[in-house]
Amino acid sequence: KVLCALSGGVDSAVVAVLIHKAIGDQLQCVFVNNGLLRKGEAEKVVNLFTKHFKINLDYVEATDRFLNMLEGVSDPEQKRKIIGNEFIYLFEEEAKKLGQVDYLAQGTLYPDVIESVSTKGPSAVIKSHHN
Repeated sequence: KVLCALSGGVDSAVVAVLIHKAIGDQLQCVFVNNGLLRKGEAEKVVNLFTKHFKINLDYVEATDRFLNMLEGVSDPEQKRKIIGNEFIYLFEEEAKKLGQVDYLAQGTLYPDVIESVSTKGPSAVIKSHHN
């Protein structure tokens, strides 16, 4: 079984569709509404993946959870870390609900990895990865 973190962006969408073509219903996507999406975006993502692609999708409404954690935080780097950590916690919770999960899939461009992972100390990081 594969758990796919679906943001609705191109990268994770392509990953989800390709994996679904390969393993069918063994794929379980999770889409989290963190309250920071464009108006109507969550509904569009859910409809596209469940109705058009026929992919198993769990929709997690976490707007209050994210916005409460970000309240009063103005530093962009701190916000990225809060958001990134909260996504990790949410996906861990979803994986536990599913039981046996063999793999986690996500769509991340290599430049995002380069700018958010340091190989030469903290000063080499451009910004934290947050989605």
